[in-house]
Amino acid sequence: MMHIAASLLDVYSGLLSHQSMILAMNSSFVDPLLQFENQLKIIKLSFKMLVATPNLDKVKKMGTSNEDVEDLVNLYQNILNTYEGTLLILVSKDLYKLQLLQEMIVWMSQDGSYLQERIMVIISRVLHFASREVRGYTSVDAPCLGLLAAELCLLCSYTDSSITQQASLGLYHLLRIAKCQTEDIEQSKPPSHHQHNCLLPSSSDIEFLSKGFKDKNKISQRIGQTLLPSLLNDFVWSLLKKLSAFDYKIASDAASILKLTLEYYAQKVTMVSKIVDVIYKELRENSSHCMKYTMLRVITLLTRTSPKKVIFQLMDYPVPADDILILMWQAAGSEAKVAPHVLKTILLILKGKPGEMQETLTETRRFSLDTTNMMPMAASQALCTLLPVASYKKAVAQFFPHLLMALLLQLFYSRDLRLMSLDSPLYARDSLRALLNCSGLRPVDIALEEKNCWNQFSEALYHHHGVQIIAKTLCEFNFPQFPETLHYLYKVSVEGPRQSEDSIITIIFLTEVSFIGRL
Repeated sequence: MMHIAASLLDVYSGLLSHQSMILAMNSSFVDPLLQFENQLKIIKLSFKMLVATPNLDKVKKMGTSNEDVEDLVNLYQNILNTYEGTLLILVSKDLYKLQLLQEMIVWMSQDGSYLQERIMVIISRVLHFASREVRGYTSVDAPCLGLLAAELCLLCSYTDSSITQQASLGLYHLLRIAKCQTEDIEQSKPPSHHQHNCLLPSSSDIEFLSKGFKDKNKISQRIGQTLLPSLLNDFVWSLLKKLSAFDYKIASDAASILKLTLEYYAQKVTMVSKIVDVIYKELRENSSHCMKYTMLRVITLLTRTSPKKVIFQLMDYPVPADDILILMWQAAGSEAKVAPHVLKTILLILKGKPGEMQETLTETRRFSLDTTNMMPMAASQALCTLLPVASYKKAVAQFFPHLLMALLLQLFYSRDLRLMSLDSPLYARDSLRALLNCSGLRPVDIALEEKNCWNQFSEALYHHHGVQIIAKTLCEFNFPQFPETLHYLYKVSVEGPRQSEDSIITIIFLTEVSFIGRL
């Protein structure tokens, strides 16, 4: 008993010493970043001392009398209170230091012996304290809430109910803080009655909490609804990284929450290009990744709300596309309702000339197609994958004239690329054939093949003649898209294409179609 008491006293004195150093830094004029880094180091030392102490049940068994047990329990409680008190003081001064809690959970995930109920109790109590503190704040600045929410969400699915209960409490208080943060953005200066009521739990909150946050669907909805876009970015990014965790259960839980969150709130996620890029790199490194289909589902969900960002990112990888990139194209093009947006974006890219420096302006951002960027060629290859998809049938019919002319122009541009490299594939030709086949014009494709038209497109001097043959063959088979194609050609010719070769090809096609149409 004396040995246990001595070890507990050592821990207690060590925590008091650490607390003094941390508070001394807190009241000094040290650079904030340097201050936090040093405080984090000391907190970690205190944390390791705390988790190494015996639990309360073992401490009680060490006493030989009721008085001994009471003394040991008091000492044990003082140790916990000291560590918690240090965190409370830091958080009361600056909500930014809630990040310390996130670091503690990371340490616990790295060593299973660190994951203890008493530590989780401290975390939930500090979050409870912070959620009450924000009532008096005119603004709430806690940038770590997204990352901390991700860690707590995963702990809500832990096998030990004592851990999940505390994680649920902590997550509940975190969302109360985030709710006040959202309200601060919506109202520059909330009235006093709003400040006092913002933390009063509603009936839905009480019901939500009473179920222990076990329902991943409700967790995802509440988090997506409450977190600001910047915090939701962090939340999604953290879960995405967890998909590669060695522990399959962690990866599986992260996958479930990630998909549910994006199902409801993908429109709030802004770091779309970064997410798409990390998924491509992860799958390229490990094509049999255990969460491969979850990652592809993420691509699908992001395409629903941010088709331009997803498509431009997917077109920015080297040509020809590898198997992983083709899978990602398929994921992006798997839903009929976003097909028009996907095709519009691809058509925007196809306005560019591969290998030439020029810029394509979108509604929200300027994308540069420089000499090393082969996005138009990648877009042509992508159409080979997307056009035959059944869910794209309606959208392809809507954009038939646009796709037809864009691919004819890309065939012309591909001629210059093939002069530089004989191995350069004619993706525009393959896409054009796919367009004909999925538009009910397979006889046209067969007829052009019999005329050896497709093979001759690889010849530099054949292109203009090939355009005439395609136009003539389409008219020979009375293609149903004739009216809208003629209207589109007239519209383009009046508006005037940007480049001289565009004008030549458009006029050739328009002249041939108009002449045969009159016959």
